[in-house]
Amino acid sequence: MQNYTKYTFNSTNEILVARLFDLGFDSFQELENSSEGYIRDDMITVELNASVNEIAKEYDAEYVVEKLENKNWNEIWEANFEPVTVGKFCAVRADFHEANGSVANDIIINPKMAFGTGHHETTYMMIDTMSDLDFEGKSVFDFGCGTAVLAILAKRLGSARTLAIDIERESASNSAENAAVNNVGGIDIRQAVIQDLEPDKFNIVLANINRKVLLNTADIIASHQNKGDILLVSGVMHQDEQIVETRFNETGYKRHSIKSRGDWLCIRYSRH
Repeated sequence: MQNYTKYTFNSTNEILVARLFDLGFDSFQELENSSEGYIRDDMITVELNASVNEIAKEYDAEYVVEKLENKNWNEIWEANFEPVTVGKFCAVRADFHEANGSVANDIIINPKMAFGTGHHETTYMMIDTMSDLDFEGKSVFDFGCGTAVLAILAKRLGSARTLAIDIERESASNSAENAAVNNVGGIDIRQAVIQDLEPDKFNIVLANINRKVLLNTADIIASHQNKGDILLVSGVMHQDEQIVETRFNETGYKRHSIKSRGDWLCIRYSRH
């Protein structure tokens, strides 16, 4: 069981929260006038705290730190988690929710981590954009898979080969459990970084990940795709649209479409 520390900021600034996510915070809970960020104790270093302090000052925010007692965080997550439903296309729920018979794809996700799946806006938009794509017989790469919800959906939609990676061992393990719960086989799930992958090509890359990782790995992502292949990226805030756009244009991508939900964007690119 992981131990966590809570950082409470007297701000609900979305940019502040996004910057902190880049440092390794697992999740945030937005309250009326404050934001609570949760991070594993083994992620906390002198350098991390220095970065938190610098970012807080930049956004004129104050914060307090509280080491949390050892709890069953899954029970806390269960008490707060609500299913995500994307039209008639897909529902993402936990196994303690009733099955959703009104959607084409009913997916069960049971995260074994604190506070669940994170940004509902980005997950929603990725799923919504996936509804426009043809996955039948395609090779798919879920980069930063988290709970593997996107990889599971891709396989349900007919992908021939699906690779899902995450840097966290717990995420890779949980992804395998979620694939089994959904009776979905054939997903290659690994604890890995993209730099270590063999030079495979993928028709579709799904990258619901933060801006920092997207910018740092754009060239590597491009090396895994051929002309005409599709890339979906999310985890991008409105104010980061231009820097992300410029970076992926440099690596040979052209924007096909863009969606917005709350403060977040989901961009569909094609390799050219």
